[in-house]
Amino acid sequence: MPRSTLAETYAQVLKDLTQAESLLPATTNRIRATQKTAFALHARFALYQGDWQNAELNASKLIADNNYSLIAPYNAFFANNATATQESVLELYYNTNATNTQGYNWQPTTLGGVGWVIPSPAVAALLTDPVTGGNRRALINTLVISGVTRNYGNLYYRTAGTDPAYLIRLSELYLIRAEARTQQDNYTGAAADLNAVRTRAGLPATAAQTKAGLLLAIENENRLEFAFENHRWYDLIRTGRAGAVLGITDNNKLLLPIPYAQLLIDPNLKQNPGYN
Repeated sequence: MPRSTLAETYAQVLKDLTQAESLLPATTNRIRATQKTAFALHARFALYQGDWQNAELNASKLIADNNYSLIAPYNAFFANNATATQESVLELYYNTNATNTQGYNWQPTTLGGVGWVIPSPAVAALLTDPVTGGNRRALINTLVISGVTRNYGNLYYRTAGTDPAYLIRLSELYLIRAEARTQQDNYTGAAADLNAVRTRAGLPATAAQTKAGLLLAIENENRLEFAFENHRWYDLIRTGRAGAVLGITDNNKLLLPIPYAQLLIDPNLKQNPGYN
């Protein structure tokens, strides 16, 4: 079979979400899919599609729900072995029988790990600077080993491998709505949503007042709020900012190649541009 087009794929996602919203229970469950989970995913989907009205509408459903709230300080959703807090919309549950290996890969040998996954110097500097990181400094663990200061991500740290994996948090819904409101020229509402996230991080209100300023402020807030949650690349791709921010001059490199083994299996698959 040939590959589906991007439009066909997004259409299928929307169809699945719409059906899920009608079939899933209207309950609150942070480790199982519910109607509320579908609303949150729909907000993210609409954001990626530039459907600002539906992005705001679906994000508002979670923000207005008293079962969800931004808990303070920032690390309250993951520190001290926390799981399924009011911040969480959906997370993957692990226990000692079905373990999460992230902590082992992130933590240094002195803390029982191997330290293979480390934060970039740029994001570590932003997180540890109180002017930009605020109390999100808790995401960085700094140790001196053999006289060398090293930074380690601290989102996953449990030696028993019971860390949950965070898929959707309420702060994402606030920033989705902030971006959607900015795009609809509701700058006051956008700033209020952005500031809700900043206040929880121990930061002052944003100084941004223009559309361009707010969009950049939201982009930067996303970078730090979800520093270790795999948002950054996709945010830069969907906004068309990857080239400018990351210095990528060949747009073909914004997509990975189709694996050669798959091309051999299915002759109707076409390789992505720029790869031979």
